[in-house]
Amino acid sequence: MTKAVILALWAVTIASQAPPPRVISMQELTVPSERLPSNCALSPAPSVQLDGGRIRGGLWAEFPTNPWIGADRRLMASIRQRIDGPAALPDGPPLDAKALSRYLGQLADGVEEGYGAVYLQSATDLITVRALRFAPTEKASADFSSNSTRVARNPAMIRVTIGPIVAIVSGDGGACFQAIGVYLKSLVN
Repeated sequence: MTKAVILALWAVTIASQAPPPRVISMQELTVPSERLPSNCALSPAPSVQLDGGRIRGGLWAEFPTNPWIGADRRLMASIRQRIDGPAALPDGPPLDAKALSRYLGQLADGVEEGYGAVYLQSATDLITVRALRFAPTEKASADFSSNSTRVARNPAMIRVTIGPIVAIVSGDGGACFQAIGVYLKSLVN
């Protein structure tokens, strides 16, 4: 009888424990093409040829690939400034370029991995996703009251927290922008 009671208590204890939340990989932040509107896709090239022989560059923002996943400290520091806002510089004499680079490089401390993707809604409208995976002891300094919120100071920006990942979507607020935001919010555990 005692063995049966212990076995029953053990089974109830195991059954009542919720499974651990699913860990999202940075690759999963890329929106599957079937979840995007027909006029929305990852930018296939960093530049496009325009009329009159002109070239429009910068279609991958600062990222070397689209999408980009990596641990480049310069890119992660740049993304962190987008997530947290501009870094406050120290008081005192202005920093020279080398000292400023070292100082801003500290923004990558506590960040394990970065992500960037650029989507084209049309030939002119870009939607950019930037994300960081923070170490367990670190978090973004910007504090928002809800898990997933539109950033108040910029209505064309969505911020989503997915466990240790903080992502921001910036763009024009159109259908592509909305679809990307909805997809990222669907990843929240």
